[in-house]
Amino acid sequence: MASRTSRPKRIRRVVIPVVILALIYAAVSFYIADSALDAEANPLDEHPQDFALHYEEVEFTPRGWPTTVLRGWWLPAPDARATVIRVHGIDSNRSSMLAMAPTLIESGYSVLAFDLRGHGESDQAQMGAGVHEQDDLLGAVDYLVRERGAEAGAIFLHGNSYGAAIALMSGWREPAVAGVFADSSFASLSDLVVQEVARRTSAPSWLASVLRPGVILMARLSKGIDIEGVYPAGDAARYSYAIGLAHCEMDDRIPISHLERIRTGLRHTPRLTVYEGCAHGDAWDDYPGRYEAALIAYLDERLGL
Repeated sequence: MASRTSRPKRIRRVVIPVVILALIYAAVSFYIADSALDAEANPLDEHPQDFALHYEEVEFTPRGWPTTVLRGWWLPAPDARATVIRVHGIDSNRSSMLAMAPTLIESGYSVLAFDLRGHGESDQAQMGAGVHEQDDLLGAVDYLVRERGAEAGAIFLHGNSYGAAIALMSGWREPAVAGVFADSSFASLSDLVVQEVARRTSAPSWLASVLRPGVILMARLSKGIDIEGVYPAGDAARYSYAIGLAHCEMDDRIPISHLERIRTGLRHTPRLTVYEGCAHGDAWDDYPGRYEAALIAYLDERLGL
């Protein structure tokens, strides 16, 4: 009898700690997924008047999200040939790369710069890991067509880092978009989960690595976001025309191997520039003239100029 009664006790001694550990793992994974998907709404660093630019404050809604308001600047070019939509990186805002706007405008390109949801002065909303932000960008396209009379084939997307990934995932879906220039995009978000969790939370890298499966699962269960489905390299392969790509050779946040993965799957040879010696997203900061020339050359090529 003693052995029969002791067996359930032994099972409980094994099962209970396992259940407790599983609950702790799930709770920590949920907390980290929630923290990592929380954007920082940082203040605008620069404004159009700093560069003597004519502009209008604008508001519009993401495609399919009528209660979310996005805010931005409309920077028109006289006798504009097309419009460039600027898509900023994570925790940044529409003032990012604003100093590039004068060159674009002088080259005949109007600019629409706006804050993604949860960023800058746009409505605070849960970050969508690039999934919901595609609707933000498509809402910007809708605004240009509806309010500014933009024609199909006269809208371009220019994004950097997180914004580059969003641009790659969005542009092929929208016939009005004539071209995409992606600077420092990642190829697959699931490949960056460990380092991004470590960067955006207090979790050390080893813990982020252990929690990776749990974070991916909790993002799906609690936020409805499929991190493994955020795959810009796959979307880039859908373009029926050449895209523009830029990346810093020494990028340690999104290694240049991501650029190679994106490039390998393309159907058309891209306009590609690799910038030597610069860190993540710093190509324009370190090589402004070369960068702007490459961007404008891509835009002109797509317009057949």
